[in-house]
Amino acid sequence: MHVLGYMIERQLGGPVEPEPSSPTGSLSGQILYAGEPVAGAAVLVAARTGAPYAARTDRAGHYRIDNIPPGQYVPASVAPFFSETALTGAFGLPYPVTIREGETSRAPDLTLRRHVPKPLPAPLPGAVDLWAGEPVTRTAPFPSGAMAWERSFAFTRAGARLISLRLYRPYPDAGEKLPLLFGLYPGWVDDWAPVNVALADAGYTVLALSPSGAWGIDVAAHAEDARLALALARGGHLGVDLAGVPAVALGGSFSSAIVNRLLRDERDQFAAWLTLGGISNAFTGSADFYARRLTFPERFRYVIPALGPANIYPLPFLYYSPVYTASQLPPTMIIHTDVDRIIPITQAYELEEALRAAGVYVEVLYYQDVSHYLQIGEDMTASGEEMFWQVLKFLEAQTTRE
Repeated sequence: MHVLGYMIERQLGGPVEPEPSSPTGSLSGQILYAGEPVAGAAVLVAARTGAPYAARTDRAGHYRIDNIPPGQYVPASVAPFFSETALTGAFGLPYPVTIREGETSRAPDLTLRRHVPKPLPAPLPGAVDLWAGEPVTRTAPFPSGAMAWERSFAFTRAGARLISLRLYRPYPDAGEKLPLLFGLYPGWVDDWAPVNVALADAGYTVLALSPSGAWGIDVAAHAEDARLALALARGGHLGVDLAGVPAVALGGSFSSAIVNRLLRDERDQFAAWLTLGGISNAFTGSADFYARRLTFPERFRYVIPALGPANIYPLPFLYYSPVYTASQLPPTMIIHTDVDRIIPITQAYELEEALRAAGVYVEVLYYQDVSHYLQIGEDMTASGEEMFWQVLKFLEAQTTRE
């Protein structure tokens, strides 16, 4: 339905970004939990195209957002340890607030809910029909001589069979406890085998998973798959003792949003994370899409329209936007290329700024390379080689610190 509306809108010449010089209004309100104010919550409204207008609540939970173009908007909010929440009315339908030129509109109080992870299937591994393949050896073209064990797994969650879980260990395998790297990859998991072999060869256990087609763009459902894969690994059900070892989460492009959701639920499981060409603010990304500043592959051209108009349905965009919960993120490495036209480097800049403002440790690697992905494979570039060695330094520092 959202896509159909977008197609009709486009035929009529829209949607378009608000003009910066247009008259504006303001929005005020209060964010609560159990009747008490929530300080430091992010509150925002978004234009139809996604352009966000945001503020933080004060100690009394009050906020004020200025410079909003006239129109109707559904306010949304999120805070550390609270779930993303949008203002709703009767029957749980979106409750838009009207912004008028030169006026301050008052929104009804918005009540947040504590973020509580969903229970995982139990008992593991029987509850998920875990299947394990036989270990095989894999090689990678870079670094020279890189080799690792690879083992395939499959499991079932919510009626969907996932066959994209892989575990890598150094070859030969001495059986020692090694730090865990959990890679959530866009695209098919085996396309990333050279990366995983190279990382395992460097002395890590690598757990790799790619999103299931069963969930489409439902980032929360993909994150539940990742939580289950992590629980299987941590519980020793994948044949390797990973209890208590330090872990780093890796994600790129769309899968960085999955990693963000995973970290919301399993923050204490990870010492750090790395995002490569990732999404950090889906609102500004949407605005770039409608302004035709992005070049999407044909198969993804309706992904953003499928989320709905951001002014009425802000929550799907907020799920993809770790900039608003940056203070909850662990030490972070951001890698992005300046020539990325799918997810522009401005997304990396936004995340870096949000992390530094929140006092979270961050390292950045910004390149001028030839692709959306800097991948370790046959098409290795000089920037890719530099990235690999810099990533290893970051991983070592984060998995050996006391």
